[in-house]
Amino acid sequence: MTKAELTEKIKRFVPEGTEGYVVDLLIQYKIQLKLNKPRSSKFGDYRSPGIDSRHHRITVNKDLNPYNFLITFLHEVAHLTAFEKFRNRIEPHGKEWKSEFKTILQPVVSHHQLPDDIMVAIRHYMHDPSASSCSDAHLMKVLARYDKDQKLLLEQVPFGALFKLDTGRVFKKGKKLRSWYQCFEQPSNKEYRVSGISKVDIVES
Repeated sequence: MTKAELTEKIKRFVPEGTEGYVVDLLIQYKIQLKLNKPRSSKFGDYRSPGIDSRHHRITVNKDLNPYNFLITFLHEVAHLTAFEKFRNRIEPHGKEWKSEFKTILQPVVSHHQLPDDIMVAIRHYMHDPSASSCSDAHLMKVLARYDKDQKLLLEQVPFGALFKLDTGRVFKKGKKLRSWYQCFEQPSNKEYRVSGISKVDIVES
């Protein structure tokens, strides 16, 4: 596939103006990029070359909005560059990875290719990147503004209400536990903790 063909394929998944940077990274590091079906537990992942493949492999959920797709992809590229420098001698999201992620993000931030609210959220996030962008509540809320499906967040649901996750599982909302909520799956009433920034649908009782 030529660079022009790859750019044409990538441009519909990332913000306008960032496709060149993404394609350059794909080519430079010989990345196999796979678009995955939606996963509630993670937005993307990275696998280093192994016995079954000589290439770096990155997966990203294909349902993410362009800004979330870009940040998730760059998050995984930072794992790649950290692996190339340190192999498996570091913590997955330790100081080395954080440094790599800041470096990978910098060209996007420097060229002001994103909306102002996302730029502000990213700059705040870059001070101390979390293990996952989806664990940063403020960044997630800002990114969610650009989703096609504008669903409620669990934190917006009344106490005691029934709600449904994208997986189809139904819960009753309980008390707040920091950034999580004590929730009870229906009809078993088994207790779980669900993030307050999870997207949900209200279920009429």
